Amino acid sequence: MFLFMLVGAPRVSAQSMRAGPDGVTLIVRPRVGDTLRLQMEQTIEMSGRRTESSVPAVGSGAGIDGRRAGGSAPPVRKSPEYGPRRARASLRVTKLVMYAHSLVEASDLSSTTLLATTDSMSMWAGTAAETARPEMLPLPADGRQVRVRVTPDGAMRVSDPPPGAMELGATLASMPALLPDNAMRVGDRWERDIVLPSLPLSGYRADGVVRTRFRLDSLTQGGRNAWISMDGELRRDGAARELPAGTRVVTAGTVRGTMVLDRLRAWIVDARTVIDVQSEVTPGPAEVARPMLLDLRIVQRIRIR
Repeated sequence: MFLFMLVGAPRVSAQSMRAGPDGVTLIVRPRVGDTLRLQMEQTIEMSGRRTESSVPAVGSGAGIDGRRAGGSAPPVRKSPEYGPRRARASLRVTKLVMYAHSLVEASDLSSTTLLATTDSMSMWAGTAAETARPEMLPLPADGRQVRVRVTPDGAMRVSDPPPGAMELGATLASMPALLPDNAMRVGDRWERDIVLPSLPLSGYRADGVVRTRFRLDSLTQGGRNAWISMDGELRRDGAARELPAGTRVVTAGTVRGTMVLDRLRAWIVDARTVIDVQSEVTPGPAEVARPMLLDLRIVQRIRIR
């Protein structure tokens, strides 16, 4: 979703796309006047079930693996299988398709300003066994546009979105800085922190920060297209403000994906991401309910033309 070049700068030639001895730069900076057309497809799968607890009780002094400070580990027991699941009896699915376009209004060395407009949005929600056509969502006339500031590392910030533009604003504002600060050779790696989207799940919100590893896998078309892969893990042990005192939440998950940076246009033209998260919610001493395992999978693809 990103572009390159300064106002008045000469067009980058195909020859200049070739990797030099220090590697290639991976930046985004759009040309004023360009229009970028976005198609986003997102599927969210959620399910929950009761299970036996795999974490020690609150107040036991034990950590996420049941080990006390300075003590030995407890007997080995089966831990929850974090990650994607093939059989989910209570699977709920939400599918969202959004079309939008962005006009590049201004650009300099530090940032780019886009005027992003939602063209249409459709959604479907139900169980995994159901089949239905997505329904078009109404778009308020005063909420279809937001202004977005994009920095060369790919981070996006939305400036004062109107109430009706929350969906597009949240989508664009969730883009963190993904690209490296220095030139990269094929095979080089770098790391970034990615904030998972916060979604309500059975009374609390599943969120967290994932330390994500990126790799420049290859350069094609004479260096024009940079193919980048990413993967990371999330593991968190703590409490949630939305739940009763003493409730313990253990969250683990993975994020993986690929993206293609068109270095001639200087824009990420294809991005695919899969996020798998599982949380175990263990009630406090005053509760009698069994622990709940909550599964969440987010599959997203964004294409730009």
